[in-house]
Amino acid sequence: MFSLIIPYRNRRELLPRTLRSVVRSSVRPARIYLVDNGSTDASAQVCRDFAAAHPDFPFELLSEPTLGASRARNRALQRVETEWVYFFDSDDELSPDYFQAVQEALAQHPETEMVACATRMVFGDGHEQVRAVQHSASVAHQILSGQLATQGMFVRTALLRRVGGWNEALPKWNDWELGVRLLREKPVVLWLPGAFHRIYQHPASITGTKFAGTLPSLLPALEHVAVCVEHDGEARTALAARAIILAGQLKRQGSAAEARQLLQWTEDKALFPKNMLRRSFLSFLSVYTTLGGRGAWRLALYLLQREKKA
Repeated sequence: MFSLIIPYRNRRELLPRTLRSVVRSSVRPARIYLVDNGSTDASAQVCRDFAAAHPDFPFELLSEPTLGASRARNRALQRVETEWVYFFDSDDELSPDYFQAVQEALAQHPETEMVACATRMVFGDGHEQVRAVQHSASVAHQILSGQLATQGMFVRTALLRRVGGWNEALPKWNDWELGVRLLREKPVVLWLPGAFHRIYQHPASITGTKFAGTLPSLLPALEHVAVCVEHDGEARTALAARAIILAGQLKRQGSAAEARQLLQWTEDKALFPKNMLRRSFLSFLSVYTTLGGRGAWRLALYLLQREKKA
């Protein structure tokens, strides 16, 4: 049995799409927690009306006035009594066959502690793209690609509580950081084939559509991950590469000051390797990204894989 948690804040226009996708699911959660996170519009009323119109679904309406999606998620997590828990965002669409796929996979692999999947991103111009994943349980892969996103993690409740739940200090990249903490526990991870859900990219989403101007919100996540991987050489190299690539993205988007700040942070954290060849490669990643190159994380992953074989 599993619980579904959906936090929301000022999503009056988008919530009906998400909620309709939930009730279309072929497998029903034991409990569906809808957590109002300080909405100032009619979002809470939308949820009340929807729950009243679907009395056969186990909706439970909660409120968390302190702002922060992670705070709202943890508010519901405190009430979860099921073995498994899954989180979804209030502006996306759940695949109707997702829970069925998870259920069938767990029946075949009962030792699993986390079920992971790729998701399908929908951009503002209408085109769609499956999020790239490595189908691995590597901390370094999570750092480089963020393959474990909020909607891509179906987790044993005990495991999530063991790592401390969602980090309420992080305004952005909280699922990226949570993925690192979960994988550091070395859980048994099962990847589903294919891609699920429709994850909409828009300026009002938690992630947003660009990095420029967001460094103050991203640095806390980088800081926490730096502490997590303090004694993991491979993960530290991956974090250096991730920061270098982000600096290139910031510079390309016109935020050179933030790029310099991030590069200085990388130096201050002693993430830059001493090996000159490796430093040169990381510098290349920054220039490559600044000039519009895509997929720099794949190049960094190639470097890590080569070093592992050496």
